[in-house]
Amino acid sequence: MNDDKLKITLRIADLKTPLALLVDYGADEKYWRDAADLFNKRWSFYKNKYKDGVMDSQSMMAMVAVEMARLYCEMAQDRKTLLADLKRLDAEAAKILDEHTAQ
Repeated sequence: MNDDKLKITLRIADLKTPLALLVDYGADEKYWRDAADLFNKRWSFYKNKYKDGVMDSQSMMAMVAVEMARLYCEMAQDRKTLLADLKRLDAEAAKILDEHTAQ
């Protein structure tokens, strides 16, 4: 096994076999564990919401996956907007500094 990798096991929803992953040491492991925890919390939310059997576990997992993908898309758009705003502010600051130093 690679020295800079760590094998972790994650229990996801009601899957019979836990997920075994090889991840980087440090923050990467925490992100994987936090992601699994978040996934399981959302899956539990849907499990409780649809305990009448209207939605099976596989459908609930798909719902959580789509929910997380939507959040990722939203976050990616927010990042693009933030970067555009920062570039605009940087240009404005540079212009102000240029005007101030030209005097």
